Amino acid sequence: FGKYPPEHSDYMHSIMITWAGYMMYSYGWMGDHLLIMTECCGERNLRPPVGEFELEAMERALELSKEMGCMHPFAMVGERTASWLRSEMPQLELESHRDLFDYAYLSRDLSELSGKRYLKVRNQLNRFRRENEYAVEEIDGGNIEDVRDFLKRWCIQRGCHDDPFLMHERGATMKALDNLAELGLSGLAIRIDGSVKAFTIFEEMRSDMAVIHFEKADQDIPGLYQAINQETASRLAHRYEFINREADMGLEGLRRAKMRYRPHSFMEVYHVKGW
Repeated sequence: FGKYPPEHSDYMHSIMITWAGYMMYSYGWMGDHLLIMTECCGERNLRPPVGEFELEAMERALELSKEMGCMHPFAMVGERTASWLRSEMPQLELESHRDLFDYAYLSRDLSELSGKRYLKVRNQLNRFRRENEYAVEEIDGGNIEDVRDFLKRWCIQRGCHDDPFLMHERGATMKALDNLAELGLSGLAIRIDGSVKAFTIFEEMRSDMAVIHFEKADQDIPGLYQAINQETASRLAHRYEFINREADMGLEGLRRAKMRYRPHSFMEVYHVKGW
C-alpha cells in the first residue's frame, strides 16, 4: 500500500485490521498482485487486484471471483481502477455504490467554519464553548485508559448490546486504541470536568489527506460533536489540504450530518455488475 496508495479508506491496512471481525478479510497473492476478499452480511466479494494495472491479472481475478461464488465480479472498485476498467475492459458494467462513497472536505473549511453555510454549526460550537470548560488532549499512554472507559460509557448510552453493528464498531475502535502506535494512528480527546467526553482517531491517507476513522462524543452535551470535529480539523489543516470522513453507509442521519459540513468531493466506489 506504500507503493499503491489506497483509492478509498476501506483499502487502508488499519481498517482491514480493526474491522477484521466484521468484514472477515482474507488475503492472497497472485503473482505480484495482492488479492483481498471479504465475507460480510451473507456476501462474499473479491476486490480488484492491488498492484500494476494488467489485463491478464484482472481476467484471472475475475475467473477466481466466479469460482469462489462472489456476489459481484469485483466489489469496492476505486475511481482510478474504474477508469482503467472502462478503458481496457469496456465489456464490464460498473455500478456506483453511493452508500460507500467517502466524504472529502477541505481542511480549512472544517477548521474555520466560515460563511453562511456553516452558521448553524458555528452556533452549536459557540454554545458548547460558552457552557463548558474543556481541554483537548492528544491520546497517549497517559489517558488512553480514560478513552477506553468513555467508549464503554458511550456504548451503554447508545445501546450497543442491542445493535450488532455498533458492537462490531466498538470492537474495531477498541482494537484501534489497543494498537494505536503500531497501526500508525493518532487521536485527540476532549475532557470536561476531569472526564473524557469525546475522542477521535485518525491517520494520514496520502500526503495531502488525513482520514478520520472513529469519532465519538457524549450525545447529551450539545455541540460536543461539532467541537471534536473542529478541534481535529484545526490541528490537521496545517499539514493536510483534505480530510476524509469516510462513508455514511446509507444511514440517513449520518448522511445529513456529513452533508451539513459541505463536502468538497466524494471518493467514489463501484461494483462490477454480473454475473
